[in-house]
Amino acid sequence: MRKLYIILFSVLFLLITKNAFAAKGVAAVYKVTMNEAALCTGNSSGTTCDGKVIVGSGDKTVDIAAADVGATAATYGDVALLPLGTTYTHMYVKISRKFIIKTDDDNDLETNNGDVCRSRASTDSMYDSDEATDKYTHVPTRAEGTGGGAAAEQNAYLMNAGTNGVKFCTNATCGGTENQTFGYTCAHCTAQKTDLDSDDDYHELIYELTAPYTVTMIPPSITMSFGTAEALSANDVTGTLCNITAEEPVFTVTIK
Repeated sequence: MRKLYIILFSVLFLLITKNAFAAKGVAAVYKVTMNEAALCTGNSSGTTCDGKVIVGSGDKTVDIAAADVGATAATYGDVALLPLGTTYTHMYVKISRKFIIKTDDDNDLETNNGDVCRSRASTDSMYDSDEATDKYTHVPTRAEGTGGGAAAEQNAYLMNAGTNGVKFCTNATCGGTENQTFGYTCAHCTAQKTDLDSDDDYHELIYELTAPYTVTMIPPSITMSFGTAEALSANDVTGTLCNITAEEPVFTVTIK
């Protein structure tokens, strides 16, 4: 069976006003969960995938910061589902709004003020209510510096869109908050879902292939490029506290 050697973990991450001044840095771990991938004959509007043919489905988590991500990603999808002679120009991607990230202790992430901000394991006590309730509306904080020990994997989420729809926690237990406005844009995608709310557990994106691909009897050659050198950003929140939000990893895909 011919396999489609592709999985699009080019993730659209939120850009907020405060993040425009946040410092970006490398991710040691950057796990993304794919739910669906499809090829499209066009993109007529929004996240519409014209002529959609699903080539991969079901949740699969991959660490795109890992050296062997290409080999791992290659197991997702089957081009035997594609009709011969059809030309595809775009790819549709459906991903979970939850990501697992980790900063690099050997190349510490710093805020725009130069303070070290390390990832910390997510706990309910970091949120106003708990993680399950507040995951799309609250961004937890942590103490700046290295006193808390080595970085740990933590959960990060695509936050709800809208004016003042998100709160930055201003202490370790989220007893205080600051309102934030989250809006979505991406450097490498063609279109994306822009109205995320608490009822959405997945996000949708459309990417244009570097060149149109016409299905033949010959299995395609897939070239994927990932970059996570600036995949995290650290924000000074208040005093000696910071938080970490995820940024869009660089991604391109070519099918031929």
